[in-house]
Amino acid sequence: MTETEKQKSYYGPFFWIAAVSFIVPLFVAVRAFDSVGPTTKPEPTPDASGVDNALWDYLLKSYVENGLIDYDAMGRDHVFRTYLKQLGGAAPEKLATDDERLALLCNAYNAFVVNGVITHKIRDSVNDYIENDTGFFDLKEHIFANETLSLNDIEHGMIREEYDEPRIHMALVCAAISCPPLRPEAYSGTRLNAQLTDQARLFANDPKHVRYDLEENAIRVSRILQWYGEDWDDHGGYLPWLAHRVDDVRLAELLMRADATDIRLEFNEYDWTLNTQNDLGSGGSGGPSSGAFGSGSIPNE
Repeated sequence: MTETEKQKSYYGPFFWIAAVSFIVPLFVAVRAFDSVGPTTKPEPTPDASGVDNALWDYLLKSYVENGLIDYDAMGRDHVFRTYLKQLGGAAPEKLATDDERLALLCNAYNAFVVNGVITHKIRDSVNDYIENDTGFFDLKEHIFANETLSLNDIEHGMIREEYDEPRIHMALVCAAISCPPLRPEAYSGTRLNAQLTDQARLFANDPKHVRYDLEENAIRVSRILQWYGEDWDDHGGYLPWLAHRVDDVRLAELLMRADATDIRLEFNEYDWTLNTQNDLGSGGSGGPSSGAFGSGSIPNE
């Protein structure tokens, strides 16, 4: 055997070991990137209403993380403009079920909130934005089903008035830290009940929204429940409703006793800081606070 052949024989196994050592991590890295990389942009395929909620699903998966929104990036994505245009010409009456119509309305409301933040360049709080003496949620600037509506028109006139469903308060997101987190997927008629059930469970088990304050011997809950408590009147009241959804057995017992003589019921202050991934800065506020709101606005206030 020549010296060259000896070297080939000697280095052969080391070559393959080195090659495998390089290729395997590279393969793993590529697979990992695929799993966390942006969702492929969908081609618009509208349903009977003329809206493709897969577009909104793509945007949520791409620009929402831990309930926080990358408003700047979403505003640059042409898919968002396509989705808003579809909402403008939507025909919800052509959908087959109430669940499909409610899912569309929830998606539309959340998309219009995001668009309002982007359009008005809000960087701090939607609750501080006023235009011509009109607050953010009363601005008639959102085109849905060929009508120009406010967010309050959609929430109170089209959702709360038509659907006896308190779980929508866990689905409609008002662009604030104290809101329930924006779900990183679009609502779908075929899955709406499961999605709303999950939103309610997440809300009930988040100490930011429901907790026992040992020092004060008080149950502290989201102010949304105070603002919209009447929506739970036909569902046994919001305290028993919460008690049936919390995982902590002790907390469930305390919820059933809250507002009684031994345990007080307190409502948390609402944090209207923008639910953004982007750096907070100045600009966008149009005036002083116009008052409090719930997932949209407080009725009669």
